[in-house]
Amino acid sequence: MPWKRGQAAERPPGRILHLGTLVVAALMALGAPSRALAAELPLVVSVSVPPQAYFVERIGGERVEVHVLVPPGTSPATYEPSPRQMVALGRSRLYVEVGHPDFLFEQRHLETLLTGNTQVVTVDMAAGTGTFCQDEQGRELDGDPHIWLSPRLMRTAAANIEAELVRLDPEGAPYYRQNLESLLSDIERLDLELRQLLSGLQGRRFMVFHPAWSHFACEYGLRQMAIESGGKEPGPAQLVATIEEARREGIRVVFAQKGFSDRSARVIAAELDARVEELDPLAHDWLENLRFSAGRIAAALR
Repeated sequence: MPWKRGQAAERPPGRILHLGTLVVAALMALGAPSRALAAELPLVVSVSVPPQAYFVERIGGERVEVHVLVPPGTSPATYEPSPRQMVALGRSRLYVEVGHPDFLFEQRHLETLLTGNTQVVTVDMAAGTGTFCQDEQGRELDGDPHIWLSPRLMRTAAANIEAELVRLDPEGAPYYRQNLESLLSDIERLDLELRQLLSGLQGRRFMVFHPAWSHFACEYGLRQMAIESGGKEPGPAQLVATIEEARREGIRVVFAQKGFSDRSARVIAAELDARVEELDPLAHDWLENLRFSAGRIAAALR
């Protein structure tokens, strides 16, 4: 089903969803919480990836308990949730979706994971984010699910998360609002800092293994060169073409990613007499990670 940007999440708030038999069995063994207990604080929230946890924790503070399904250093495309994680999900009142149709973890697992739970609701953190940037051919960057690497998009995502927390916990509304305003101020300061850091580099290209930085690059006027395409490493002919293109661009740094093989990155770096550095688009501390990553990219481009 295509992703409808600018619209509410396809699962409306409050819709009852369902957990799979493995989860039900595990909950029966451990003692599933009653509906009355489920309303107590802290509010249990599950998310797909660590950067989402950062946002929920910043907004929810001491009133939430957050569980991440895809742990740091693993690939969302291949990770399989553990029984322990499924039990934690069974206790959740809220699931925060990335919501992108090309985010394979949710496409493969979310419907099954949420089957049978009588209390969990979902929120699409990207609902209402509007039009994305475009690539060099004028195509919108719908194919890159790493939308959390865009400060602009995450302003809206933060507001979506806050609204759902308020709906589930009205007594905490002033607390959530204060925390949201603090987070939005931090995002605004970070955005200004990154624009200053990357000033004068517009149009420059940086090389990554996995094409995770499309939205970041487009937001700050940069151009991402990716080694991997369509989830596959390049074949011999494509590898040669990539090396030739990178040589023309004067690439001196190749950015690898945690959770992915860096074999092709090292082959290309050796041919270019370049170095391999690591960026982690899935790091938990979203704010500091974007600051760090932008600094490494700026240094590579300068």
